Amino acid sequence: MLSNVPRELLAFLLNLIVVVMVVVIVGGAAMAIIKSIKNHSAEQRNIIILTLISLFIAALSWVLNIGWLRVIMTFMLVPFIHAIVFFVVNFSAAKFVSQSPKIKKLNLFFIITYLLLYIFLPDGGDVGGLYLFFGLIHNDILAYVGEFVSSVAFVAHVVFLIMQVIEMGKTEIGNNKKNNSEADL
Repeated sequence: MLSNVPRELLAFLLNLIVVVMVVVIVGGAAMAIIKSIKNHSAEQRNIIILTLISLFIAALSWVLNIGWLRVIMTFMLVPFIHAIVFFVVNFSAAKFVSQSPKIKKLNLFFIITYLLLYIFLPDGGDVGGLYLFFGLIHNDILAYVGEFVSSVAFVAHVVFLIMQVIEMGKTEIGNNKKNNSEADL
């Protein structure tokens, strides 16, 4: 079915998705940085900048280590959706970092696991063995180790995502209760 679609249309749609993702992330980052400057929050600004650096490193790893696995995942929009979810969660967590040291730690581990996931995800092509770490390491044994690291990082990343969202919810509920009790006085 997909073979009947012209290649130009598929290329256009993929490029459109990349452009939309970049606009959303750059626009959101600009808004977040401006808001953190208005709030005089260096921690918020640092989280957003660290998030942008992490997205850049993950994208660089994706491009430099391209193989069949990444090509298939790209057409399934996995890196795009994951990047947007990663950015939105970090953008949301940045609001709570100054209020909760636990969210700050969880967010840091969330970022680290995101990077580990992409940097150590091995890939391969039609010819030769597997490769990883920006395409610099061409060794099947190390690629299997990288696959293990990447798999563990993925599971940990999901766990940190869930823990972070729960902690942000608790902090938001606590803030609402505090504001309500202050309003009653």
